[in-house]
Amino acid sequence: MTSTRPLAHPELSPIVALDVDGVLNPANPAYAAALGYQPHRYDGPGPDGQHVTGRVWLHPDHGPWLRELAEHAQPVWCTSWNHLAAQWIAPRLDLPTTWPHVPVHAGGVRFGHQSKLSALYPWAARRALAVLDDEFGGKDPTTADQRTRDGVPTLLHPVDPSHGLRRADIDTVLTWLRRL
Repeated sequence: MTSTRPLAHPELSPIVALDVDGVLNPANPAYAAALGYQPHRYDGPGPDGQHVTGRVWLHPDHGPWLRELAEHAQPVWCTSWNHLAAQWIAPRLDLPTTWPHVPVHAGGVRFGHQSKLSALYPWAARRALAVLDDEFGGKDPTTADQRTRDGVPTLLHPVDPSHGLRRADIDTVLTWLRRL
């Protein structure tokens, strides 16, 4: 089941930006199995275009949780996986492969800012935005607060990379979305 109830006005709806590594694919594979994550063999291009082979740990609960978020906001991939998130991750979580991605480069935090946000903010324009990521820079909350003061509600929600996405993370974003 990959369908999601369509949003009434998707061009105006809030956005929920999703990272993959550290959020849907936790950082510690040995611990992931104990948390109910399942391994999936990946054999294809990495973020730098070079061929990689390895395991990606995904949790079966994440698909239903993310579909629930999609009833209230437009999900977008904001990850160095880029288009591969929709192409490779989405089917394994029973998610639509049509969710867009924001083109970003691997880079992490530089000069106090998560590099992905410099691509995400212009892409989101003036739409409310929640970001689920495991890494934010020390200056990112100030920028998010400024966007909110400027009339563009922005939530940066850090996900613990050792556990990955948890139900409490989803509930926090849903509560924020309902208050908009």
